[in-house]
Amino acid sequence: MYKTGVVNMKSTFYTLYFLFTLGIVNVSAQNVHRTITNSSKIKTLQVKVAGEFISTPVIELNGDKQIEINFDALDENYSRYAYSVVHCNSDWTPSSISPFEYMEGFQGMTIDDFANSMGTTASYVNYRLHLPNDDVQLKLSGNYAVNIYSEDKPNEILLTACFSVIESVVDISADVSGHTVIDTNRGHQQVQFTINHRNLTITNPLAELKIFVTQNNRTDNVVTDFAPTSILSNRIVYDNVRDLVFKAGNEYRRIEFLSNRYNGMGVEDIQFHNPYYHVILFPDEFRSQSPYRYDQDQNGRFFVRCSGCNNPDQEADYRVVHFTLAERRISGGEVYLSGDFVNNAFNENSRMTFNSETRQYEKFMLLKEGNYNYQYLFLPNGKSQGETILPEGDFFETENEYNIAVYFRPIGQRYDRLIGFVTVSNRMYN
Repeated sequence: MYKTGVVNMKSTFYTLYFLFTLGIVNVSAQNVHRTITNSSKIKTLQVKVAGEFISTPVIELNGDKQIEINFDALDENYSRYAYSVVHCNSDWTPSSISPFEYMEGFQGMTIDDFANSMGTTASYVNYRLHLPNDDVQLKLSGNYAVNIYSEDKPNEILLTACFSVIESVVDISADVSGHTVIDTNRGHQQVQFTINHRNLTITNPLAELKIFVTQNNRTDNVVTDFAPTSILSNRIVYDNVRDLVFKAGNEYRRIEFLSNRYNGMGVEDIQFHNPYYHVILFPDEFRSQSPYRYDQDQNGRFFVRCSGCNNPDQEADYRVVHFTLAERRISGGEVYLSGDFVNNAFNENSRMTFNSETRQYEKFMLLKEGNYNYQYLFLPNGKSQGETILPEGDFFETENEYNIAVYFRPIGQRYDRLIGFVTVSNRMYN
């Protein structure tokens, strides 16, 4: 059973703590926040709309929905974790406004919703935090980052969870097509959209609007700083914009392991090596030379699940999962795993290692039982954007999910309002 602690609301203490954490935020004012874990004992970080199976972490300002931040700590006993909330600009750097302006409540509140694992080989404590809550309410739209740390070590951020709050004052109509300004029905997709702002005066769209377009929640190929093709009285049109052409990629690869009693999807073998069960996946190969094949993936997401359990957050076990890409070494860069389960980040946690003896790329990591989407990206040396063309291929038919976020900052305003958000897919096989 999850436990909820009693919070001591002594205003003097929390006011002092609030001012202390505010100083920390100012010191790191140029940091770009991303959903990420910074400790090896923190696992399975999920940021989603509470109660929704598939969702992008975006909620309405003053709405009835909450963001759920869910994670495990590989400990046998509960630790006191606290959190601070940071309001961010459209590019996820901290905004210049103070916590007094963007939230009601106190920084440094503890996470008191937790539960120990049950019947698992790996001992862990599962933590859940919902925002807004009785202690913290959000007053402004925009981007938010939640920094979580041990209560006695506020300078050591264990994880950061990012989400957005929208005030829907514009309408966005959008579509995705394989007919692009680069090619037709080959390896690219073009996003096109129109912003209808009849309920909002936008004097200078080029200066006042900031728009970000993301593909499958990836952070390496986000598109921004592009100009509209036409500006009408109540409509701003982005049609045939060269910057909005994305490499189409391929459907995500999928695996599923729900029990140690049988092999799941994509699993070749399960072995026990104390203290963990090891999940050996079938070797992967490059797909660039294979024909496109539709698969109903979840666009890079993962879901915690286990066979015969009632509460996966608490009862799903951890397995050492072995990934293998049975291909020659690619010169001039590195190969990385990509997907929400590695926070779509290029780091040591996601980098594949080439084994010169087996002549293949290998990676093993501790993952919670469930269903996972993943793909391989090649990152050329000195670049920040991964490439799909060799490990996965680029096919215009690929079903991708694009998020369009529209921010508004007129002259004199000190923060970026999130005034419009829409998700659009090119579903070829509905």
